[in-house]
Amino acid sequence: MTANKRPIAMGIASHGVAPVGDGVPGTPITALPNPLKNAVSFNFSDPSEVKIEVEGSSVPLYVGFKKDSTDYIELSIPTPSNDVIKKLMGGEIDTVKDIWKAPTGGVPDISYTYQCETEARNGMKVIYTITNAKVIAKLTQAPNADNAEALMVRFYIQEAISAAGVKGTAFSREVVTV
Repeated sequence: MTANKRPIAMGIASHGVAPVGDGVPGTPITALPNPLKNAVSFNFSDPSEVKIEVEGSSVPLYVGFKKDSTDYIELSIPTPSNDVIKKLMGGEIDTVKDIWKAPTGGVPDISYTYQCETEARNGMKVIYTITNAKVIAKLTQAPNADNAEALMVRFYIQEAISAAGVKGTAFSREVVTV
């Protein structure tokens, strides 16, 4: 049991995607190439304040909060294969010459379950899961003498709703003993 132990969540051991499940994380997870060192970030937005102010008082009657933007995990994959680019950006591959061709007709609608595992430290690791992640990706770094080509990917958190309309957990953080 890890309830009383504090995990050391550092480094990415593996990450991957699976078809979206029915309101639950999909399986099996298909590995993606590991991201660039120090290129994974959580972008969880701060909520906006909503308040009811009344005349004659400097203290609001009520304060609430609402989400302003979508939360996402962002990372960059160095020197991706055309298969990885197609999986995360859409489009098609000419397998005769191994040519990736960008999608036509706008931004493709790509969703996966996304899972990221930290390196094991002190007998524990942390697994982050987005049950239903909307994927957007683009080539952001051209290859040059000092840098490899890079594919920047964002996994946006969406609702995890089953076909029966039951809401599941959209994002989770699991501490696992190894």
